[in-house]
Amino acid sequence: MSQRILRVAIIQSRIAGGAIENFKRVRDMASTASSPEIMAIYENWLGRTPISMEKYVGFSREILDVSGARVLVAGSAYIDIGGSIVSKSAIIDKGGSIAVGGKIFPSAATGERSRVLPGDPPAIFKTIYGYSIASVICVDAMYPEIVRIASLAGSYIVFNPSIIPSNRSYLWRALGASRASENTIFFIHVNATNTKYVDGRDVMGGSFIADPQGRISFEVGSGEGVFEASIDLGEVDRIRTRWRYLEDIRASLQEIYKIMFERDQESLVKKLLLMEGWEH
Repeated sequence: MSQRILRVAIIQSRIAGGAIENFKRVRDMASTASSPEIMAIYENWLGRTPISMEKYVGFSREILDVSGARVLVAGSAYIDIGGSIVSKSAIIDKGGSIAVGGKIFPSAATGERSRVLPGDPPAIFKTIYGYSIASVICVDAMYPEIVRIASLAGSYIVFNPSIIPSNRSYLWRALGASRASENTIFFIHVNATNTKYVDGRDVMGGSFIADPQGRISFEVGSGEGVFEASIDLGEVDRIRTRWRYLEDIRASLQEIYKIMFERDQESLVKKLLLMEGWEH
């Protein structure tokens, strides 16, 4: 994959009203896109009231259709499953395939954990177009292991649908640059805008793309709309020939697991010998 140019579209808008109102706003924006390869939406784009999985997927499929995109990273939504609430994220392609993941660690700082259960691992999706992507929701990106796992699984792009207040934008830029470079991936942060955080702080956009060298190669201001940029997946392969972090950690993990297995086996043998009275 020496060169593969993808057109990526980011939708950045406010969250206001119920699911239908938010859906219509995002749908109208998506309809103005120039048929990008991938379109991505921010966290809780349908509002903060829990909805059914069927509605979330149905709304997301319609966004995919009107945008002309090949693949949609459908932000996330609070999903009501038998009275329990979880945060889910879906990746959908035009062929009808879908991968669903979750938010593993709901935010403790905002009180989200008091009402939202821990979710599934992130959605990791191998597209029919020959590349893999992942969706890591909001604060889950703070845990380097989660993005590392998605990268080790083959993702060239990790999307981060979020609601990040303006006074934490500096932190997310540093976070995105670190996650991108340590995993030699494109890290794409997709934020809401013109919105209030749960504690009243302003959320004012600032979505960005960090490239595999950790450079912020594209950044959006506080406006609402569809923002498009081109990325070259061949850059991932080129940087990985020099920065072999994933290769190194994959080999190291295999060795660590081997050592742990051997130690466990040795421990098991000793326990069996003691039970039989053979070891003194």
